[in-house]
Amino acid sequence: MFDISATGRSDRRGLALVATLIVLAIMGVVIAGAVRAAMTSLRSSSLDYQEARVFYAAEAGGESALSQLKLALQDAFLGDEELAAITPPDIDGFSFDSFTVARQGTAVVENITDGPYEGLYALTQNVEIYSLAADENGTVAGVVLRAKAQAIPIFQFGVFYNEDLEATNGPPLEFKGRVHSNGNIYLSSGAGPGDNLPNAWYREPITTPNKVFHDRKDNHDIQDGVYINDADGNEVKLDFDSRTIDDAEAFKTESCAKFDCRLETDAFNVDSLELPLPDGVPASELIRPRDVDDGEAEKSVKFAWNADMYVTVDFTSMKNWSGACSISKDVAGNVLIPTVRAVRSGGAVVPNETQLCRMFQWQWAAFYDGREDELKDIVQINIDEIDSWVAGDVDRAMEIIYVEITAPAGIGGFTPETRAQILDGQVDPAVRVAAGALLPNRMTIVTEWPMYAWGDYNNIDKKPAALAGDGIDILSNRWQDPQNRPGTTSVFERCDDANEDDGSCDEYVAFTNAWNNKEAQETTVNAGILAGHWPTPCDHEIPPCGGGYSNFYGGGIENFPRFLESWIVSGGGGARHILHYTGALISPFTSQQTTGTWNGTYYDPPQRDWQFDTDFRNPELLPPGTPSVGNVIRTAMREAL
Repeated sequence: MFDISATGRSDRRGLALVATLIVLAIMGVVIAGAVRAAMTSLRSSSLDYQEARVFYAAEAGGESALSQLKLALQDAFLGDEELAAITPPDIDGFSFDSFTVARQGTAVVENITDGPYEGLYALTQNVEIYSLAADENGTVAGVVLRAKAQAIPIFQFGVFYNEDLEATNGPPLEFKGRVHSNGNIYLSSGAGPGDNLPNAWYREPITTPNKVFHDRKDNHDIQDGVYINDADGNEVKLDFDSRTIDDAEAFKTESCAKFDCRLETDAFNVDSLELPLPDGVPASELIRPRDVDDGEAEKSVKFAWNADMYVTVDFTSMKNWSGACSISKDVAGNVLIPTVRAVRSGGAVVPNETQLCRMFQWQWAAFYDGREDELKDIVQINIDEIDSWVAGDVDRAMEIIYVEITAPAGIGGFTPETRAQILDGQVDPAVRVAAGALLPNRMTIVTEWPMYAWGDYNNIDKKPAALAGDGIDILSNRWQDPQNRPGTTSVFERCDDANEDDGSCDEYVAFTNAWNNKEAQETTVNAGILAGHWPTPCDHEIPPCGGGYSNFYGGGIENFPRFLESWIVSGGGGARHILHYTGALISPFTSQQTTGTWNGTYYDPPQRDWQFDTDFRNPELLPPGTPSVGNVIRTAMREAL
């Protein structure tokens, strides 16, 4: 007889064992699957991480190429050698197996349709950057960037400063034209202390890669007379700046609400506009003479190398005074003047010695400059004489005239009669442009020395024109030299003989103390101006200038073209003579020769009727030799296939 209950228990134990084994097997499969999934995910994550790192390295290569492209564009020209010299960055653990920067098509003149320089035109070269990076494990990724390298002619700006721009005018100033500074911009304008009436109007956008301050730079003085037009032409008061709104997004919001985003600073990520010179070369080289050490980049942009009329004033080869060669008509007997010579490019006809004398006349101690406290010894360029010689002959046209003057170390070796003409005992060279109402052709005149424009300039049958020098002074139609220089009397001759060239003549000091500016007259100047300025040294809010200081104001944009006369109308109840100026005001550097500080005592300013010359927005109507500033913008990026 069998025991049924015992058998049942044995069977159940067997079934439990089988079930347990099955469960364990299933769990093993699940765990193995989970492990495999985890390993796959880990490998996938690791791969994604590696690919991401390589992609970012490739992108860094593209951005590095963009930075080098900006440097290459500093001379506003992209040569094949410059493109070939662009190299990938050195990043540990990554190599760049393929890296190219290549032109796309030919350079074309096109309008800029967006960004802070919208509305200007540029010579644009499209460039494609291909950057393929690999890591040590062979993971590869690449990017393709497209960019526009833009060379923007600098005279398209109504105002362009490479350093801080100050505008703190008293008498009214209205300016039509784009305003840009690579430095900070200071705007605080009013007719006088506490006068908050509107008297400064900016009709077009203002841009800087730095800050805008509604204040003076030299001391704290906020005048509420500054207005900036919005996009509809409404005059909107400036009542905030980069100090009162230091948050970038808040500044952008305020600027866009008030001015339709027409006041742009670093809050908008505005780029600095690179000047057309190689890295490390000072901007003042634009107006410096030819130098045998100049490289091809300097030669391509310096006015001196592009001049088709290169004039030298040579003190090592003096010649006898003659009436044809000098402004003065009453000098005789053993008085010497420097020799003027000229060379022309392209085989152009060179004026003979007599013709050259009439075009480029010399004058010792021609007139007194109250700001510089100097008597200026000048080369006077007589445009009427040039016009008569050119006489419409295109083969004689002078489009870029450069004047090089090498100043003598002293006057001790000059004849006594010559020294007697140098009434302050030292040579202070300058260039003056005269009789320029009608230009014979489009014309740019350049020197590294101070330049003076005397009387109406280019106001008859206006042509593309520019004046470039270390500093630019405008002398009105009423200016007269004899009223602004000592007489050539025996007392001055004896004084000079006694003191040689030390400039310590008591009689000359007495003249400067008694000198006062003379009344000006309404005058018109139509020319782009490129010159140095004398800046206010530092911001009154920032140590060591903290708290403000006096007698160090540079004069601002309102005194960028300088003045030596009183433009107040005699008996006119405070009315002022008008200076009509049309052109562009460009200051790429600090003055090297004209270093006298503004103090407001040697002149009274004109009523300023100043406007941007809209003709400069036509590439065919730019002044000869116009430099360009470089700008590079990224237009597209995609992953390389």
